Amino acid sequence: MSTEQVFTRVQFIGHVLCTTPKLKESVEEISDWGKYLGKENDKDDINARLEIVSQVLNQAIASGKICTDEDTLKVFTFPEFYWRGIKGAYYYSNSTYDDMYVFIQDGLGRIINQIGSKYNLNNSLFLFGSILTTHDITGCETDAEQILAKAGDDYLRVYSIIKQGSENNNLASMSQLLKIADQKINAQTDNDEALANLLVDVLNMSDILAEKKVYNRCFAYFYNNSYSIQKEFKSKEDFILNNPSAAQNTVNDYLQTMVNYPSVMDNDNPVDTLLYSTFKCGNLDIGVEICLDHKRKRLLKYVSDQRIQRLDIQIVISCGMQLMKDSAATKKGGILFNCDGEYVIDNNGEPDAQNGDHCHSQLKTFDYNASCGPMLSEYIPAEAVLKVNYSTVDELYPHTLGEIHFYAPMKINTI
Repeated sequence: MSTEQVFTRVQFIGHVLCTTPKLKESVEEISDWGKYLGKENDKDDINARLEIVSQVLNQAIASGKICTDEDTLKVFTFPEFYWRGIKGAYYYSNSTYDDMYVFIQDGLGRIINQIGSKYNLNNSLFLFGSILTTHDITGCETDAEQILAKAGDDYLRVYSIIKQGSENNNLASMSQLLKIADQKINAQTDNDEALANLLVDVLNMSDILAEKKVYNRCFAYFYNNSYSIQKEFKSKEDFILNNPSAAQNTVNDYLQTMVNYPSVMDNDNPVDTLLYSTFKCGNLDIGVEICLDHKRKRLLKYVSDQRIQRLDIQIVISCGMQLMKDSAATKKGGILFNCDGEYVIDNNGEPDAQNGDHCHSQLKTFDYNASCGPMLSEYIPAEAVLKVNYSTVDELYPHTLGEIHFYAPMKINTI
């Protein structure tokens, strides 16, 4: 059926919530920039998040706000870092078998089967956020890792001293400096720019030396077909910068300075991964990017290299990204959707997305002409917003469990 179904419209449904670590701006005396949230036992943590997914999907479907037409593809999305656990990634012990990814995949499969016994999901695509797993332990195994484990804390100490001595304490917060370093926002002062440049140097050096491999993958499901989309480019704020267990002279978390993402060509990858991050849903070509991959134009480069054809739909799941016209890889009139877990988008006082609490979703269409080049439409607001009504859960995310954003079905240009 997946190659026979003809879709003429698409409807997006996004679970939009903040998926960053719990951030602390104070760096006085000790660095306490961030802390991953989760349960002590990884499988307990995963089961708790599976229960949230089940509740969210059941609430969304029971709302009556989802189109039931057979020619409408329903796309359910969750943001990046939905699954990472209390250490920042789930550890699997067998290098050739990622049992943590499989545990999540199987749990999501059971949820789909349970819901599918009551509702028709044959016309639904699910993008279940991103899953972080690794075969490398958190602790230091080499002299280089001993240095890398301290690099983030050393920077934070320098920042703390400068901040304490600055007039009116007017330096940017660490969260802002990280966004400046990641080129998501511009520096407002020379001091902020200097501190951000130093941070970039520290993190670039760390990326060269870091030896631990953490996979960041999105699990996708469409009508008995499952896919894994792997993130290629690591942002400068994908992991916590500080080491919360430094006082105990140990490393119990996966740190920004110590990990890298493996290449999508990695021969040791225990999970079959879509090399070009694209697949078919019936007659439609779908492409998925994870956060920084969109800014780095990953899908557009595949189009330019003629490895894939232009897409009907381009989806970005992220924790700190928005749709960019110069990264669009769709056909003229194609549809782009972003489900983000970090920030709201405000354009000179006017929203440019459907904003939630430290998160957003964003829907636009693509156009191109010779005089203006690539263009994105104004954002298309959600048709309905529901707060997630599931509250019997320990703290797994830094704010609320967010909202469900329902968009009106829209016509797909397949020409």
